[in-house]
Amino acid sequence: MRIQRVLFIMGLAFSFLLLLLLGQAAQAQITPGQEQEYTDAKLAIEAAQKNQAEKYAPEPLRQGQELLTTADNARQFKDPVKFTQASRLARAYAELARAIAELRTEEEKLAQAQDELQKAKAEIDRLKKAQ
Repeated sequence: MRIQRVLFIMGLAFSFLLLLLLGQAAQAQITPGQEQEYTDAKLAIEAAQKNQAEKYAPEPLRQGQELLTTADNARQFKDPVKFTQASRLARAYAELARAIAELRTEEEKLAQAQDELQKAKAEIDRLKKAQ
């Protein structure tokens, strides 16, 4: 009788443990939504690179790339929380890098336009004095 009770309790404990482990394994799946966040982060990094982030915003771009690598590693270790966090941060850094690159490109264009305007004004002044 006592052995049966011990075996029954052990069976319950084993069943509980098995259910717990299966539940954790089910939770460790990376969802399609999480994969989409990763894909969005990769696309954001590519967009930043196309906007010359290597030149104008190398640090945020590098951080985004490192976080994308972190997300890859988290996928291999089946860690959906870290995968999602790293993907989201990678996208944020990539978007920051792209925005900085766009801003600096526009600043350069503005500076060039101002130089051309100054040259045109100087030419107008020279022509006025020549008359």
